[in-house]
Amino acid sequence: MKTKSNHLIVFVLPVVLMLVMGFGGYAFLQSDEASEWTNEDLKGNIEWTGTQSGQTVELSWEWPGMPVDGMFGDDYLSVVGPVEGIKVEIHASDGILLEEEGTEVDNGWIVSYPTELVENKSYGNRGTLLIDLESSEASLDELNVQLLHTWTQHAPLEKEDATFDQATFGEATNVPYWVEPIQVAQYVR
Repeated sequence: MKTKSNHLIVFVLPVVLMLVMGFGGYAFLQSDEASEWTNEDLKGNIEWTGTQSGQTVELSWEWPGMPVDGMFGDDYLSVVGPVEGIKVEIHASDGILLEEEGTEVDNGWIVSYPTELVENKSYGNRGTLLIDLESSEASLDELNVQLLHTWTQHAPLEKEDATFDQATFGEATNVPYWVEPIQVAQYVR
């Protein structure tokens, strides 16, 4: 014999499910995972991983999120140490979007790459720095890698100093940027 309570469950379960989904969505949006990132917040929060195979060191990065204050400008990676050359590969979910060769300067190597959004593809938020060492016996502790991140359109960095101690962007002044040293030995396994 069927009662009203058997049919009542058909109405109660969807209401309970909607309440649980609504509360779960609200809790997710309030959590740290969904928090908004700015370009300044990226410093110290970029995820780095690395490997070494013979004379080649691969150092990959991924941003934790897209900056709410925009994604444009150029970023620069520099390497000081026993290095023969460097190259950057910019990644997307469907493969490599861009490859850039490094430029040798007096005290190391510098490579630049764009950070921008083009037709729903983000450039610069994920990639790999390929470092060709002079010898497979070179110590990773001898490598000084630095990331210089900018977030405005500006004149290109004058590629003169791989330490980025006094970064200059042509005639441009007040270019917002930060420099983060990357401890290669910490990330290469």
